[in-house]
Amino acid sequence: MKILLTNDDGYEALGLKLLYDYFSKIAEVVVVSPKTVMSAKSVSIILGKAVEVDKINDHVFAMEGTPADCVAFGLSSLNKKFDLVVSGCNHGLNISYDTMYSGTIGACLQALTFRVPAIAFSCENNFDVVEENLDKVMSFINKNKLLSTEYLLNVNFPVSNVVKEVVLTTLYYRKENTYYIHKEDNKYFATRDIEDERCEDKNTDAYAIYHDRVSITKLSKSLEYRKG
Repeated sequence: MKILLTNDDGYEALGLKLLYDYFSKIAEVVVVSPKTVMSAKSVSIILGKAVEVDKINDHVFAMEGTPADCVAFGLSSLNKKFDLVVSGCNHGLNISYDTMYSGTIGACLQALTFRVPAIAFSCENNFDVVEENLDKVMSFINKNKLLSTEYLLNVNFPVSNVVKEVVLTTLYYRKENTYYIHKEDNKYFATRDIEDERCEDKNTDAYAIYHDRVSITKLSKSLEYRKG
């Protein structure tokens, strides 16, 4: 099995190294990751100019691009047929509307355009919980045959240090607003006003992560609305 590993926190990020160590035990892993932090880039790509790629070693490439750029490069230019794209583990959760902006998710969406299954991993900086429960998560994914080229798997670990179970969830559509505060001269700073995510809908990602559960949400590769 060959896995392309990327993230949006840069090729030296702790979460990426954690996933590299784990998946290297069961597969050939190649990292193509941004040189610097590329959070909130969604599926944006760089067009119209050359993009620099540094070969750190035979298994790690650092790219002057977005997470989506990294996936496109890895799947098209390394002369390898990858079976899976893994993105993360993100320093911070990717639930609710975070999924619209996330570079971690964007990398997986790019993978689907190449018809390669993809998994995004995120946590609230509690990497010990991730490391201790990756076997449980991957067993759940494999047992339930969740990998697909029709959707990505968005995995979020709970905010606590306990995992009671792994569950399939839907997105919680929280109330939020992005606005800008004038600080000086012509400079405005973006601010997000987000409601408390501790919702009571037990089927959602927000409920799961605050109740000691690993949330797995299927996210479509398409923005098309289909009634029913």
